[in-house]
Amino acid sequence: QENQNFKHIQIFRSISTIQSLKSKKRGLMTFNNIIKKIPQIDGRWFLTGSHILLLCVCMINYKLQRSLEQILFSFVCAILTESLLYMTTNKYKQSSIFDRLFSATAEWAGLLILIKSTKWWFYGLMAIIAILSKYIFRRTENSHIFNPTNFAITICICLFPIEWFGVWPDEYMISIYPMIHVFIFGLFAISLAKSWLITLSYFLGLLISLALFFPFNSVSSLVYALGPELGAVSLIFMFLMITDPKTSPRTHKLQFVYGFGIAFFHIYLRQKEYFYSRFVSIFAMTIIYYLYTNLRTAKLTND
Repeated sequence: QENQNFKHIQIFRSISTIQSLKSKKRGLMTFNNIIKKIPQIDGRWFLTGSHILLLCVCMINYKLQRSLEQILFSFVCAILTESLLYMTTNKYKQSSIFDRLFSATAEWAGLLILIKSTKWWFYGLMAIIAILSKYIFRRTENSHIFNPTNFAITICICLFPIEWFGVWPDEYMISIYPMIHVFIFGLFAISLAKSWLITLSYFLGLLISLALFFPFNSVSSLVYALGPELGAVSLIFMFLMITDPKTSPRTHKLQFVYGFGIAFFHIYLRQKEYFYSRFVSIFAMTIIYYLYTNLRTAKLTND
């Protein structure tokens, strides 16, 4: 009787083990299927989703001062401008209207997060400039030269009175949740876009450039130098803006030079007390990258 009971227990354990292994296998297969599907996701979902969610959370919990008038007016400007240019030009022939409106939404949300202004119409103006840049400054038939959001910010900084911009940064920049939020969304974005080396080289460039231009004589000097580079806007810049796959290099060598160069320009301008220096730096580095690729293409064609 005892032997039979022992055999029954062994059989039960074997069945349980097999069922457990099958369950784990099914779970692993499900996980693998999810991983396989991730690369098919458009990286802009992470970019746009991050911006819109961050905008809502920060308006509710972190006193982000964006009026309903600013939000709605800039959204209408972005959607109408994109729709009009898409329908009246031959640009982006291979894209659907949904794809173009999705792109416009990403620019609209990015401007509301990154720039502070009390002018109710200013975000609408920047949205129009951002979308116009995609149709005017072209690299190929289906790609543009500049990151649209960065282009709009840089042009407005250069052409319009500085009083139109908020001098003091938004409160959410130094809050824990927004920083973690951007970091997590940013990791997904750079993984999908295969642009992680740009972020890594940018951060390395920050450390080296800060050591060159800012003295680290004390803890307070270290905080002064490094602190502004770890806020939420800085993380958006290094994870979600300079890594734009449409406007940034695709080879590892150029990605490293691109990210490092942006960091160096930014810190150099920052110690000269230039306003919004990080946006000016990516604008300059994008021009250098564009000229380099054109010269290289011309040389290869001649050879």
